[in-house]
Amino acid sequence: MIFDQVKAYAAIAAALALGAVAAVQTVRLHTAQLDAANSRTANARTLAHIADLTTKALLAVRNQETAWATAQERNDRETASQIAAAQADADGARRASDGLRQRIASLVAEARGRAAGAGAAPAVEATGDPIGVLADVLGRADERAGILAAYADKARIAGQSCERDYDALTEPPRPAAGSTH
Repeated sequence: MIFDQVKAYAAIAAALALGAVAAVQTVRLHTAQLDAANSRTANARTLAHIADLTTKALLAVRNQETAWATAQERNDRETASQIAAAQADADGARRASDGLRQRIASLVAEARGRAAGAGAAPAVEATGDPIGVLADVLGRADERAGILAAYADKARIAGQSCERDYDALTEPPRPAAGSTH
C-alpha cells in the first residue's frame, strides 16, 4: 500500500513535472513564434522603406535625365540659331567682298585704260600689271580670310555648344519639388 501510494505520488509528480515542462515549452514556443512574427514585421518595414527609397531615387534620376535632355535640346536650338546667324553674316560678308572685288576690277580696268590712253609702255609680261597683281593678291587674301572666318565661327559655336552640354551634364542635380532628405 505504501508502495502504491508512492507510485501514485510519483505519477502525480511526474504528471506535474510533465505539465510544467509542457507549459514551459508552450511559453517558449509562443515566444519564438512572437519573435518570428516581429522579425517578419521588421523585415517587411525594412523592405517597404527600401522600396520607397528606390522609388524616390528612380524619380530623381528620371528628373535629372529630363533636365539634361531639356538643356541639350535648348542648347541645340541655340546652336542652330547661332550657326544660322553666323552663316547669314558670312553670306553678307561674301556679298560685300564680291562687290569690293568688282569695284577693284573696274578701278583696275579704268587705270589700265588711262595708262593705255596716255601712251604708257605695256607692263612686262612676267610681272604683269602691278595694280592687277595687287588686286589679285588682295582678292585671294580676302577670299581665304572669308573661308577662315566662316570656319572659325563654326568652330567657336561648336565649342561653346559643347561647353554648354558639358556644364548641363556636370551641374549638381537639383532636388525634385516636394522631396525631403
